[in-house]
Formats: sequence, C-alpha cells, structure tokens
Amino acid sequence: NGRCSICGPEIEMYRRMAETHHIETLTFTDISTGALPDGFTRDAMLARLHVKEGAEMLVGVRAFIALWLRLPKFKYLAHAINWPIMRDMTGLIYNHIIAPWLYRRYLRRQCDI
Repeated sequence: NGRCSICGPEIEMYRRMAETHHIETLTFTDISTGALPDGFTRDAMLARLHVKEGAEMLVGVRAFIALWLRLPKFKYLAHAINWPIMRDMTGLIYNHIIAPWLYRRYLRRQCDI
C-alpha cells in the first residue's frame, strides 16, 4: 500500500533497490489503487506482505524471503531466515505479533489511507 506511512517507505526502498540494481523481475503494485489478485480481499492484502512468484502468491515471511533473495543487500538475511527453524520462528513472530500490530495501526488510521 503506497499511501501507508508504515508500508509505503519500506516498499519504496525495495523498489528503488530493484531499480538501482536493474532487477527487472521485480515489479511493485500499489494495492490501494490497483486491481487485487483473484481470491484476495483488500484487507487480507493490507494485513501481510504478498509476493507473487510464478503462479503462487507468497504471504508473510515467505514473501519477504522471496523478495529479499532478489535484492543484494537483503540476500544474506533471506538465506538466514530461510533455515526451517528460523523461518518457523520468524513466521510465528510476524503472523502473531508484528503483522497484527501493524494492521491494527492501519485500522486506527495511523496509516493515511
């Protein structure tokens, strides 16, 4: 969501990195104005990071890993988090603490949408 004061700057940073490193396999879609993928609601898309890889829609930590693997500055972090125990632990933390907290901030209108 490009208008969210939390998500927008982070996604813009990823977009600029992809542009700087000429990574043409990454495109970024602002779901606040763009069409939604089939089977997804706007609220579901706003609540977690989503990355489309081929025909599969990755959500949460798996989405971060897929994105970070393509960005040189984040590649090592992606490999570290992609170890099964780390992926499971970070997934639990993201899904049960971080993402709900960020989404509640969005719902309280601290994100300007």
